Amino acid sequence: MIIKMPWRLASYGYNKPKEMGLLKDTSRQYILAGHSKGAMMAAQFVYENPSLINKLILLGTSQPRDFDLSTSKISIMKIYGSNDGVADTTSVNENKSKLPSGTKYVLIQGGNHAQFGYYGSQLGDNKATISRAQQQQIILNSILSFIKQ
Repeated sequence: MIIKMPWRLASYGYNKPKEMGLLKDTSRQYILAGHSKGAMMAAQFVYENPSLINKLILLGTSQPRDFDLSTSKISIMKIYGSNDGVADTTSVNENKSKLPSGTKYVLIQGGNHAQFGYYGSQLGDNKATISRAQQQQIILNSILSFIKQ
């Protein structure tokens, strides 16, 4: 399920899954994912609600930066692009210690920040050297593999 965030900003609605009562069935597996600031807020949701989510997918983000998920028991995957000018590989690597040692990292060679979605170019981003379709196919394949684990 994709939840619409108020004013299209995850920072104003990151608690919506909980507020809407979407995570009550403990017999189900819940996966939370987000891109950029949405990934930051997804990570914060897991930090604040460690028992509600089973898997976390962080897309095109250097987060978590301001809190530590290194002792989290859930499966986490972080997908990032080598040409991302917003969440660059240096920032991603600087925050690795704040994620569990078993975190799965997927580096998309030639991928940039904007091609995680369809919203056009973004200030500070670098030019991708692969197509949007190629980048998104790698993202899709990685997520499907991660979910099946």
